[in-house]
Amino acid sequence: MFPAKKGPHLAVLLGCTFYGMTGLFLAHIHDMPITSIIFYRLFFGLLLILLFVLVTGKVRELKPGKRKFSLLMQGVFVVVNMFFYFICVKETCVSIAILLEYTAPVYVMLASPFLLKEKIGKESIAALFVAISGVFLVIRPPGGFSELELSGSHFIGIASGLFAGMILAAIIMNVRALKSEYSEFSIAFWGTGISCLFMLPFAFESPVPVIAENIPSLMSFGIASVGLGGILTTIGFANLESQTGSLLALIEPVAGVFFDLAVLGIALSTSTLAGCFLVLAAAMIVSLKDASKPEALQADINENSGTC
Repeated sequence: MFPAKKGPHLAVLLGCTFYGMTGLFLAHIHDMPITSIIFYRLFFGLLLILLFVLVTGKVRELKPGKRKFSLLMQGVFVVVNMFFYFICVKETCVSIAILLEYTAPVYVMLASPFLLKEKIGKESIAALFVAISGVFLVIRPPGGFSELELSGSHFIGIASGLFAGMILAAIIMNVRALKSEYSEFSIAFWGTGISCLFMLPFAFESPVPVIAENIPSLMSFGIASVGLGGILTTIGFANLESQTGSLLALIEPVAGVFFDLAVLGIALSTSTLAGCFLVLAAAMIVSLKDASKPEALQADINENSGTC
C-alpha cells in the first residue's frame, strides 16, 4: 500500500490526521450523548473495515489464531481508553485531556525495552522531549494551566487522563505484539468489533429521530476516524518500533489544529504554530532514524513481538 521504507511512517501520519478531524465531525453532531456517538463511530468504521476485507478477499485472515486473549484485550483497551479520555474532558478540558493522553510515548519508551525488547536510542529520547514540548504549546489554553486544581473532580479528571495515556501506550504495544500472529486488517477488525460490541448497550440511548438526523455525520465520522484512521494506524504501529509509532501519533493534535484553522476558521496563536513545528520536527527525527534500517526493523519485529 505504501513504499517499503516510509510506508509505516506515512500510514501512522495519515491515520492520525484522520483522527485529528474529530472536532470537525463533532461540530455537526447534535443532541446525542458521547457514549452513543462512540458506538456509531465504531459501528460505521467496522463496516468499512469489513467491506475492505470482503472486497480484497482477506476473509481468511480474520480467523482467530493464537493470542486470542491479546486480541480480546485490544478491543477492551480501545473502549477503556475512550472512556477515561472523555472523563478527563468532562472533568477538566479538552486541552488538558489531549496533553495527558499524549503522555503515551513516555510510557511506551519506559515499557517497550522490557515488553518488546526494543532499544531506546538517543534520537528517540530527543524526539520525545521535542514532541511533548510541541504538544504542550499546541493545546495550551490562552490563560495557561495555572488555574488547574488538583482536588475533587479535577483530580479525577487528571488521573483519568493519565490512565488514558497509559492505555493508549498499551494499544500501541499490543498491536506490535499481535503482528507476529495476525495481519493488520485482522487486528483492526477484531479490535474495532470487540469495542463496538461493548458499546452496543448505548446504541439507542438517543431517540431514533435524533439518530436518523445525525446519521450522515456519524457515518462520515466512523468511516474517516475508525475506518481509514484505524486501518492506517494499525498498519503503521504493527510495522514500526512502538517508540517510533507513539511519537508519530503526536501528529494528531497538530492535524486537529490545522482542520480547526482551515475549516472552522479558528485563529492560531504564535505558540500554537511553534508547537506544530516542534511536533513535525520530532516526526522527522524518528523518520530519519528509521530510514536506514527497514530490513533490520522487520527482522526485529518478527523476532521480538512475543509478549504483551
